[in-house]
Amino acid sequence: MIDRRQVLAGAAAGVALALGTAMPARAEVTEAQLMVERARLTAMTLLGDPQYAPLKNLLGRAKGVLILPNVIQAGFFLGGGGGTGVLVARGTDGSWSGPAFYTMAEASFGLQFGGQQAQMMLVIMTDKGLNAVMDRSVKLGADAKVAVGELGTQVGAGYGVGVDADMYVYAKTSGLFGGLAVDGSVITPRKEWNDIFYGQQTTPEQILLDRAFYRPEAQALASVLSGS
Repeated sequence: MIDRRQVLAGAAAGVALALGTAMPARAEVTEAQLMVERARLTAMTLLGDPQYAPLKNLLGRAKGVLILPNVIQAGFFLGGGGGTGVLVARGTDGSWSGPAFYTMAEASFGLQFGGQQAQMMLVIMTDKGLNAVMDRSVKLGADAKVAVGELGTQVGAGYGVGVDADMYVYAKTSGLFGGLAVDGSVITPRKEWNDIFYGQQTTPEQILLDRAFYRPEAQALASVLSGS
């Protein structure tokens, strides 16, 4: 005959195991939610700065935008770095999709002003650029042309702005503009976060183009990007 205490102990172990597996997933959901909020604050910071007026103009014509609230560089001018952020795409009606999570990594970031951390927005201007990011891991400069965006009314050509660029990058370090050399950086979907955030299996196309999923957290970010 099975001892009642053994049954209770087994049940308790099962509950503990279930909680143990659920807690990491719940923690990642919270972390993803915080990332969306940080992306909103980053967009507010850059779009609200008069020096970044060209960014606002570009955003009005953009196909999508990747927002990285905290790009970290290991050392001055040399060293590994990267960050996690969210990508949103503009629909044919002008509205913004829900966020898809991405990482950007590079072995040799170069923050031109020596800052170690940067808030960054990568504005995607072409279908080619957006498709490259969605289809696979994309290497900037190789799979898509990227240029440093204008700042204010005077900074531009000196930072490699190209009229035919697929993407423009804007970065802010330590409260000042810091051009970020991103050629060679690799952008990759963070599938685990996407699946956990939306509670099911996802693809970037389903999130960004089909808009098959919805989370209310996305609305505040979309409102900032829309200027409302």
